[in-house]
Amino acid sequence: MKYKSLISGFLLFLLQVTVFYYTFCYLFPFKEQLQMFQFTNQYAATTLGQAGGVALYISEFLSQFYVVIGIGPVIAALTLTGIAFFSFLFLKKISLRDDLPFVGLLPWLSLFIMQLDYDYQEQGTIAYLFLLFFLWLYTNLKPKIRLIYGICLIPVLYWVGGPVVHLFALSALLFEFLTNGNKKYTSLVYPLVAILSAVIGAYLGFSRNLKFAFLPDAYYDPMLHTSRIYYSWYALPVMMVLGAYLRKWKEPTSLKKKCIWIGIQWVVIGFVAYEGIMRWGRLDTIDHLEQDYYIRNGEWDKVITSFNQTTLSKRRMCGLNLALAHKGILSERLLDYPQRGIETLMLRWDQSVFTAELHSDLYYCMGIISTAQKFAFEAFVSSHPSGNPRMLKRLVETNLITGAYPVAEKYIRLLENTWYYKDWATDHRRFLYNDQAIKDDKELGVKRRCWKSETLIPEIYTDPVSTLIHLVPACPDNKAGLQYLTSFLLLNKDIETYKTLQDSLYRSSAWHDMTECQQEAIVICSPNDPHFWLEHGVSIKVRNRAIAFMQKVQDVSRSGQNPAVALASEYGKTYWYYYMFNTINK
Repeated sequence: MKYKSLISGFLLFLLQVTVFYYTFCYLFPFKEQLQMFQFTNQYAATTLGQAGGVALYISEFLSQFYVVIGIGPVIAALTLTGIAFFSFLFLKKISLRDDLPFVGLLPWLSLFIMQLDYDYQEQGTIAYLFLLFFLWLYTNLKPKIRLIYGICLIPVLYWVGGPVVHLFALSALLFEFLTNGNKKYTSLVYPLVAILSAVIGAYLGFSRNLKFAFLPDAYYDPMLHTSRIYYSWYALPVMMVLGAYLRKWKEPTSLKKKCIWIGIQWVVIGFVAYEGIMRWGRLDTIDHLEQDYYIRNGEWDKVITSFNQTTLSKRRMCGLNLALAHKGILSERLLDYPQRGIETLMLRWDQSVFTAELHSDLYYCMGIISTAQKFAFEAFVSSHPSGNPRMLKRLVETNLITGAYPVAEKYIRLLENTWYYKDWATDHRRFLYNDQAIKDDKELGVKRRCWKSETLIPEIYTDPVSTLIHLVPACPDNKAGLQYLTSFLLLNKDIETYKTLQDSLYRSSAWHDMTECQQEAIVICSPNDPHFWLEHGVSIKVRNRAIAFMQKVQDVSRSGQNPAVALASEYGKTYWYYYMFNTINK
């Protein structure tokens, strides 16, 4: 029996690792960036000095390793396997049976589904593991000391796990009634002690408010709400009641019947888990999470090669265009992909930490340093109270660029207290109070020149286009800025502004050459004047193609065909086609 349990647990662990790694491996690095574990006494004191502090400390300690692909699935699978292990041990104390895998895995199923939600905090799973462990200890104690143990443990569990203490109190009480314990009526004191602990804790500031002192919402993004967070709290009492009810049923006598009975349950478990993944696993975000991982690590070639048009979204297009800009080919390959207006270059601001991170990356690439810093700080303060290491790195970079060395040094010290980012932070100490080192650095040097040019702009602009119109001429080596500026104007079909910009900037140090897409836009500026085209840098090749395109449009119109369909195969990647047939709102 012992070996059967070990084998079942090991197989469950392997199955979870396989699912997490091959389907959700990029979910874990995405979660990691939303918290920042630090090896300091101050961090430990702050974290442990709150309700659920022990579970939070352990969860953030483990989550720091999520940044390495492959470690997150193993940690999550180990934690959830522990949940399943103690659930079975606790269930057996009630049902006295070992052939109820479906019933015993109800808590595991609910937490497995929650693990796939990036807004869920692993603190809840660790707290649940503590809950089951203490319940198992409770059931192994003699009835005479259970009551004392339960009353003394409840305040401790409130500190260790937070609001999960109420589930412990209810479960211990339910256990006494289901097993007809001689302390079942005196155990009514458990919920009262739990409520008292939560109220006092909230009053003393150990919980943010009464809601987070009592409800599992404390383990979810405080700005959001989902009913799924309650499923695991429902699952444990349901497991206990079903276990007590099935205790009265006669167990299968023959080996064949027992195998069929257990096999059916495992099939149901697999079906429920599969349906949970399909319904609540946020499968539509998997490609976004993969792209986000490549972006944060600067793997621009992988951003481009991993892009496929079967899972289109404005966010993915923004990430792709960012990669093209970093590679210096945004203007060249802009229309090789299905652009849908300027929101495929920059998303609308929606107050979320994820959009703040993306906006910080975009503005930093464009060379608009002050706005990149603003969004980095927005994402930093909107993450877990412990911080956001990805955006803290950006705050180090932007403060070095602007010469705010004391602030940059403070952030570097914070990163030096971490495991994964320590070396990066130490390496950036060489830029502190060293203007020459920043000037000589390939990246920071250009960004500082952009920032200095930005400070000389006479007005403060809130949109990137207005800022870039002033910034690009003043900082001609900001090539990404020029690519984004022209792309914004073209995708917005702002031909007048584009013509003015080209008249003033083309053939200057900021804009040496035009891509074919940019040349095609010049044709639209004056569609009936080939001489104007040539004067403004249009090549003979593009000129000839423009004339052929105009003739083709006339022929298609006379034939009564749909021009958008008839011209797509030959001219679908030209700016003329985008300008004429893309009807997405600007």
